[in-house]
Amino acid sequence: MQEPAGLGMMSSGGSDAIGGLSGGEVSVSGDQNRQLKAEIATHPLYEQLLAAHVSCLRVATPIDQLSLIDAQLAQSHSLLRSYASQHQQQGHSLSPHERQELDNFLAQYLILLCTFKEQLQQHVRVHAVEAVMACREIENNLQALTGVSLGEGTGATMSDDEDELQMDFCLDQYGSDGHDVMGFGPLLPTESERSLMERVRQELKIELKQGFKSRIEDVREEILRKRRAGKLPGDTTTVLKNWWQQHSKWPYPTEDDKAKLVEETGLQLKQINNWFINQRKRNWHSNSQSVTSLKSKRKR
Repeated sequence: MQEPAGLGMMSSGGSDAIGGLSGGEVSVSGDQNRQLKAEIATHPLYEQLLAAHVSCLRVATPIDQLSLIDAQLAQSHSLLRSYASQHQQQGHSLSPHERQELDNFLAQYLILLCTFKEQLQQHVRVHAVEAVMACREIENNLQALTGVSLGEGTGATMSDDEDELQMDFCLDQYGSDGHDVMGFGPLLPTESERSLMERVRQELKIELKQGFKSRIEDVREEILRKRRAGKLPGDTTTVLKNWWQQHSKWPYPTEDDKAKLVEETGLQLKQINNWFINQRKRNWHSNSQSVTSLKSKRKR
């Protein structure tokens, strides 16, 4: 079973500076190496270090291969338990000075991993997009020159002799082992590259949503506030509707009528004017639908 990601790297990379081995040229024995791994595996920062390692791996790993990382992590628990058991069985532990060196090293290593993850993300977002765009530009240029897009079958417009000639050219271009001997390489992105680009696109989409989330919520709240402010209380609309029904033949209140309605409803004059304007629009729309329906019935 493989060691968890980063455990071997941490123990080998920091063994010259931890455990009293600051001499640089002093080699680490097998027992000392196992002891150091046990100390790292049982350290309070280990879970964060492991998560940081995995985060770095996930950044540039295609979506269809992420399950391999999860599978390896699922198999690491038994190995960690063995290190923990070994740590408990050890007759001696690190000295206070060695413990302090280990704490400092792991803390600095954690910061390094977090920084490295940010750099990887920046690299993937910028350079992967540039690579795919360059690939598409080459593909478009090839299509402009030849009139044939990559991936299109051309056998339907070729004779048998031309087909054989095309096959011979392909065999000359690609060696017997399938490698491109002309040095151009594949022009179309592979499935892994497409998967990686899709992941980058999704991450950018999520970041954009997060960046504009507060602004979208502010706009939504402003719209709801205006709707609530523009909606009149039910009892006031009842008074206005009663006046409308009583004057349905000429629903245009005079200034005196409006003054009375202001007094009865407690609304502002502007609110009453807007209500009558909207009510007339609703009434006209309803009448036009009724006339259209009546005409259609007469035609039948």
